[in-house]
Amino acid sequence: MVEWTIIGGGIQGCTLANYLIKTNRTTISNLVIIDPNPEPLFTWKKCTKTIEMPFLRSPSIHHLDLDPFSLEKFAKSEEGNRLTQFYGRYDRPSLVLFNKHCDVLFNEIQLEKSWNQGRVEQLVKVKQNWLIKLSDGREFESKNVVLAMGVSENPNWPEWANQLVNEGANVHHIYDNAVNTDNNSMDNMVILGGGISAVHTALKWSKRRPGKVRLVTRHPFRLHQFDSDPGWLGPKKMNSFRKVTCLNKRRHLIINARHKGSIPQELKAKVLKEEKDGRLEIIVDEISNATYSNGEINLKLKNTKIVTNQILLATGFNPAPPGFNWLTSIIKSEGLLCAACGYPIVSEKTLEWKDKLFVIGALAELAVGPVSRNISGARRGAERIVQL
Repeated sequence: MVEWTIIGGGIQGCTLANYLIKTNRTTISNLVIIDPNPEPLFTWKKCTKTIEMPFLRSPSIHHLDLDPFSLEKFAKSEEGNRLTQFYGRYDRPSLVLFNKHCDVLFNEIQLEKSWNQGRVEQLVKVKQNWLIKLSDGREFESKNVVLAMGVSENPNWPEWANQLVNEGANVHHIYDNAVNTDNNSMDNMVILGGGISAVHTALKWSKRRPGKVRLVTRHPFRLHQFDSDPGWLGPKKMNSFRKVTCLNKRRHLIINARHKGSIPQELKAKVLKEEKDGRLEIIVDEISNATYSNGEINLKLKNTKIVTNQILLATGFNPAPPGFNWLTSIIKSEGLLCAACGYPIVSEKTLEWKDKLFVIGALAELAVGPVSRNISGARRGAERIVQL
């Protein structure tokens, strides 16, 4: 038996692991991290590499370590100096620098010793502890369990896109596990979406297939420096959020606070330059119908029609709470409370769902607020859990 088990080894789970070790809440030998992937931040690194994101959207003080200036200090070190690159007035770090900083943190605490690749199938209460059952038959017993799963395993697919795939069309979500597009360099491509992932993807492919890429977005570009107002990081907005006791109203606040489908100004400038130079076509319209025949995809939009060989969806992720495919039984047996939106009702102070079962990240957003899913939210969630 171990003291702590974290289910999920992405940004959220790894941030918490670092906090637990460095605040002496536990030792690496008493910590287990369970994740379907072979190493920490695997999905984060895969997704950011897929869209070739050069810089983070968040500033340099948002990272996985306890010291707010840890990343900046690393950038000045001998190891980090050669990778040092920041962008803009908020010192947004390069992806390479950020990832290297994470790797160094993990080496410091020997995180690999806690890593267990596997997929959780069931969670069972056993007296005062928790039993975690994996799909391969392994079991772990733990005093404390933290649910740190993200939404990245559930890309959002429009219904018409699923139908096209069933008919054999070349349609993929950018965050599918296997997207092979380089072998079709002569084909036309449509990228669907208007947010930061869609624009990064459009910039990537307009350079590979100049003049053969179209970006279809339902709305004009929405410009925001960050994915939510910085006021949500502190008392400016969070004080009033905490005073809201109705969870339906909190959900409404969270939805309205997020700048969904938005991009920072410099990305708009870059993508418009690609359009001006003829490497990319941008279409602001909405797909109303889609058919597939003779190897071609016919898209009917409200104002025009498009014929293409390939569609890449940059349509985000399903908003359903992650992990509920296997959490349903424990929710029922232990009477775990959920709000009308389906997300857990947890302790505001500790993020405890019940009896040493904690949540962080997406599952904690009704307590942590609109930033809960991102890097700064991981830090705030970890702070609440380790201060028990």
